[in-house]
Amino acid sequence: MTRPPRDKTVRQNQLIKDLEKEMENNMKSVMAALRLGMVYRNAERLEDAEIAFKYGMELDPLSFEIRLNLSTLYFQMGRLDDGIKESEAALKIRPDSTEAMANIGAALIQLQRWKDAAEYFNKALEIKPEMITALANLVTVNVELDDLESAIAAGEKAVGLAPKFGVAHNNLAVAYYYHGDYDLALDHLEKAKKLGYKIAPQFEEMVSAKIGSERDGG
Repeated sequence: MTRPPRDKTVRQNQLIKDLEKEMENNMKSVMAALRLGMVYRNAERLEDAEIAFKYGMELDPLSFEIRLNLSTLYFQMGRLDDGIKESEAALKIRPDSTEAMANIGAALIQLQRWKDAAEYFNKALEIKPEMITALANLVTVNVELDDLESAIAAGEKAVGLAPKFGVAHNNLAVAYYYHGDYDLALDHLEKAKKLGYKIAPQFEEMVSAKIGSERDGG
């Protein structure tokens, strides 16, 4: 008889116990602290994860992995300023980290610091021109900066590289809407919807209303 798989929570708790024991047996291991912090974070034990990552940082202040994971944790906790600070520290250790750049850019979007966000996304794209998430986010940033041509260019590149990335289609739809290309906006909205992206109903209504008005000669 095949034994049924154990509950995910049970396995997760056992992994935590094993890593806690590993940490106790080797208090100087940065990797043990990193692994424990990551498992705590996955288990939504965010304060414990912070303690583990900070302990690892005490052991090795120049650990890129510790800094990056701590920054990701802070973003998850909604502590954007702390997340940006740790991401910038990670960038000092590894200046070519496009992941850290994109993480900072995404946080700056939430803070509505559009120009600063654009700077980080563009830096990431200089290193990794086909970074889909950076391209998709750059669409949003450029719309806010009223640079619609750049927004559309970034969006078209994103959907060209990743046709099944719903976020990119949605963001491109927004850019086309404000550019006055309502049919293209609707086309990308429909693609985003088919890909499972949750469309904002009000925006979809706005696009449909504009198309209806054009057809009525309004």
